Amino acid sequence: MAMKDLLLMNLRLPAGIEKLDRVLEGYQAYQALHTALELGVFEFLDNRGPSNRNTIAEGIGINGMFARDFLDTLVDMGFLSIHTELYANTKAANDFLLRRSPFFQGEWIQSATRNSHWSNLTASLRREQPQKDNFNNGPSAAFLDALGQRALRGELQSVTETISNWEGFYGARRLLDIGGGHGLYAIALCQANPHLEATVLDKPFVLETTMRYVTDFGMQNRIVAQAGDITEDDFGSGYDIVIVSHLLYKFRKNLAPIFDNVCACLNPGGLLVSNHWFCAPGCVAEGSGVQELAKALQSFGHPLCHVEDFDNLFAAKGLQLQETHVVPTAFGSSRLSLAVKEAQTAIGEPQPSSCCC
Repeated sequence: MAMKDLLLMNLRLPAGIEKLDRVLEGYQAYQALHTALELGVFEFLDNRGPSNRNTIAEGIGINGMFARDFLDTLVDMGFLSIHTELYANTKAANDFLLRRSPFFQGEWIQSATRNSHWSNLTASLRREQPQKDNFNNGPSAAFLDALGQRALRGELQSVTETISNWEGFYGARRLLDIGGGHGLYAIALCQANPHLEATVLDKPFVLETTMRYVTDFGMQNRIVAQAGDITEDDFGSGYDIVIVSHLLYKFRKNLAPIFDNVCACLNPGGLLVSNHWFCAPGCVAEGSGVQELAKALQSFGHPLCHVEDFDNLFAAKGLQLQETHVVPTAFGSSRLSLAVKEAQTAIGEPQPSSCCC
């Protein structure tokens, strides 16, 4: 029907418009929280204590006419409370939105609009190949901070506790974390084993952030950051533990050479730790659509496939799979595999069957 023939008074809205409203309200709520972090609302109330809206507006530098509605939005979201006209942080705000908290999630929240896959989703969905960054470029410090905050939601604790329970852990002296970024896994394991020293391998651009974390935790005498590429470089030798976490997705069709490099640097009897997402049998989605899309964006379209072939690759490279665990992550369950290097290691074995995608 042509627009000129529409009788506007007779139009009746179809059911379902509330679905759009919920999406838009979710975006608006995100922007309110993002802005509250930028303005320092929660830090202000942590320092000042319960305050009225005029005091808060003046303290964070906003127009007082918007203060009540803005603060009440944060009340509705559960991050502020109000009693006798005084606003205060809730426990959730104290736990997750203050920088002094070890569970601070501010960078993770703000990263959604900072050069993330979500900030230009159209381009991300159209990309045909994994982004090949120059070796001397890398993710921003803020993005690495966001990854660290995400890991501390339980994934890091599960992974490092499992490694510390390995029978050879307290006899280990050298650890290599390939693509370790923020270095928190190496830091946690060095805290648990006072005789352990670690190398965090990553792109040159990342290393300054790595050493910031290492210094903050007082580990600069035991942990070093080293530039290296998992596909090309010789990592040296003599490591008792090697960790590879969420790094193999873009190499999933050619994993054998990477396993060769990793095995070459591991001592006989040493431990290889793999922590990666795998697709469910039949590539059936396990979480919500948004969660599965987030995981796909993080792993360039697809997690690793065919867990049985992945396990066979351990054996082909002279690694005896000791145990596997399900690890909770921000994007659903990850598979943690611990394998010990045998005395004789096979190099250059055939690659297992290809990825299903």
